[in-house]
Amino acid sequence: MFTLFCDVIDNYGDAGVCLRLCRDLCVKNYQVTFFCNNLETLSKILTKEDRESPLLKILPWPKETEEYSLNKVIIQAFSVRLPSFILEKIKKEHCEVINLEYLTAETFAEDCHTLPSFADGMQSYFFFPGFTKKTGGVVIEDNFLSKIRNKTQSSDYMTLFSYENNKVMTFLNNLKKVGSLNKVLVFEGKPLDNLNKLLGTNLKVGDTYQFDNLTIVVKEMVGQDEYDTILANAKINLVRGEDSIVRAMITGVPFLWHIYPQDEDAHKFKILALFERMKEYCQNKDAIEKLQELTLSYNGFSDYINDFDIAEFMEDWQEISKQWSEHLISLGSLTNNLLDFINQKITL
Repeated sequence: MFTLFCDVIDNYGDAGVCLRLCRDLCVKNYQVTFFCNNLETLSKILTKEDRESPLLKILPWPKETEEYSLNKVIIQAFSVRLPSFILEKIKKEHCEVINLEYLTAETFAEDCHTLPSFADGMQSYFFFPGFTKKTGGVVIEDNFLSKIRNKTQSSDYMTLFSYENNKVMTFLNNLKKVGSLNKVLVFEGKPLDNLNKLLGTNLKVGDTYQFDNLTIVVKEMVGQDEYDTILANAKINLVRGEDSIVRAMITGVPFLWHIYPQDEDAHKFKILALFERMKEYCQNKDAIEKLQELTLSYNGFSDYINDFDIAEFMEDWQEISKQWSEHLISLGSLTNNLLDFINQKITL
């Protein structure tokens, strides 16, 4: 049985990663209590099954005035700071504590994965999602694998999920040359706000807008299961943050990543680290180099994207995306890897 704590910082990303893990643990017949400090954000991606699940309990951030029972294993997601009364309860009940860290391709993740920590006067263990066998991998549910393997031919649309980014317009202009792609699905919230600003429009959910030969379709935020289906059947996925980039990479569909910006351009090194990993496992190094430069430019580090020929790159882009997907799947799901690690420590 698990209790997971999530402090939502990166909007849907943090909540999304945690929800996927909670849901997958429930599929494997474990009881999960999920404490989240932003239920409004979380509610946007919850499904009816989540709300009605007898194994999943979703609660607001704990208050000292209320009584809580903790499960045997505590998962602190993304360096979350727990209230002092919860920390004392963990120590008193001798819970096992897992520090689920942010996804990174940087080498320190391999060095620190599963190491013990002794912060807050208690022992815990670091658990790093990642892209090699020396990390925990990423969450890959069985039903998601089935969607990928059973999908039909990719359709004529691209998805757009971003933060504020003026390079989106440059990419859309370049996209006009890809004759087999004529529709862009943009999601409400920050992606739509950004696009409205760039186009000088006031599009809302359900609206369409003709941008030369591209039809822009405004989508409401959808549940994770529907989003997975949309990603799996797209021709290109423009994604952001952690949760959506992972899902996009697993599908094997060409992706472009808008990473969450950090002080002193720390996010640039995360981009570079990802492509160093991809070069290790994908055969076409030149294509990886081009995608790296395109991604850096899309994140504002150069003007490389301005003259980028998407149509010419598509075949190579599809090839490396498929190879990278196959590698990620070969690592096994983070859920299973986490359970294997915990079972080495305690008996669930």
